[in-house]
Amino acid sequence: MSNHLRIVLNAVSAKSGGAATYIRNLACSLPVEEPRRHYYFYLPPPHAQAISLRTDHVTVVSTDIGYRPFWQRFLWDQITLRRIVRQIKPHVLISTSDFGMLFPPCKQVLLVRNPLFFSRLYLAHILPKKSYWFRLEFLLRRWLIARSIARSDIVMTASKSMLDNVRRFIPVPEEKAVVNYFGVPIKKFDVASRRQPGKRLQLLFISEYSDYKNLTTLLKALLILRQKGEDNLRLVSSADPSQFPEVEISSRETDRGLAGHPLVASYITFTGMIPYEEVPRFYAESDIFVFPSLAESFGHPLVEAMATGLPIVASDLSICREICGEAAVYFNPLDPADLAEKIVLLKNQAGLRRRLGQYGRKRAETEFNWDDHVRRFVEIMDSIA
Repeated sequence: MSNHLRIVLNAVSAKSGGAATYIRNLACSLPVEEPRRHYYFYLPPPHAQAISLRTDHVTVVSTDIGYRPFWQRFLWDQITLRRIVRQIKPHVLISTSDFGMLFPPCKQVLLVRNPLFFSRLYLAHILPKKSYWFRLEFLLRRWLIARSIARSDIVMTASKSMLDNVRRFIPVPEEKAVVNYFGVPIKKFDVASRRQPGKRLQLLFISEYSDYKNLTTLLKALLILRQKGEDNLRLVSSADPSQFPEVEISSRETDRGLAGHPLVASYITFTGMIPYEEVPRFYAESDIFVFPSLAESFGHPLVEAMATGLPIVASDLSICREICGEAAVYFNPLDPADLAEKIVLLKNQAGLRRRLGQYGRKRAETEFNWDDHVRRFVEIMDSIA
């Protein structure tokens, strides 16, 4: 073992959504068969069980600490994990979800991926609606991210926009900042459309449910379209207001009311959480991908939609423009009428939909291939180990 490059990946908070998808894909893509590396994954139980790596060079440890209160997770990071790291004596500790060890006994790579702490729109329009205790914990978490950044050797973000937003609040020296674009397994989304002509135009929104995902603006836009007599369309969404009832989501009652409105209720299908293996089918069966989010650090669904060749209507955020370029039309995420107008624009122009889809497919292949992300990730580990 002494000749191995030992790498600990702390992903105990990767419970769902993009974080869970990311760590599953990463675990299955790292060069785990290379004899000179040994990886130690610390994961929530469902993902530890899902990652079936049968090799002598990987150790997968299951822990439910990511589901416990924030203060317990903090103590686990700083005390329990520190004890584990001292026993393993790794060359690199990779903390994959914003918070790192404040006094790491080895080199540390910190992946900063939660955009909410640094988003102008979130801070202005959503955080003020939260409870006092939520806001207090929010500020504490951002302070801990700042301390984690200060104590890390490399700070990695998935986009330039995310790095710029972080730097509005926390100094990140140039010598430790790295932008490593995420990506998707392109072949998985290389699917021919199975849409049947004559059916309603299908809008797709793939996301977990949360207030910053901005389902509200999308539902209001759908209501506007229905009030104007548009009936040849439908919305399919994995973001359902009934999800995560234990989480404080300020827009929940508004979204429930909009989703149940007599003009739109029969034009919406909520799928609930979709297993990752089934996600490509939903893109293939849709006509337009809508992305109304108020804050993102990368936006995996944007790349998945591009890889499938779907035209995109996206929030006019720097991150969406950085990822999509000319593969999308953009709208003001606070203006449902603007979104409704852009949906009608694409609905009525099949040629524009086709051009956006073709451009997006090429962009996904050249800029956001998952294998390129993994290669850069390994180079980062090797460079500091």
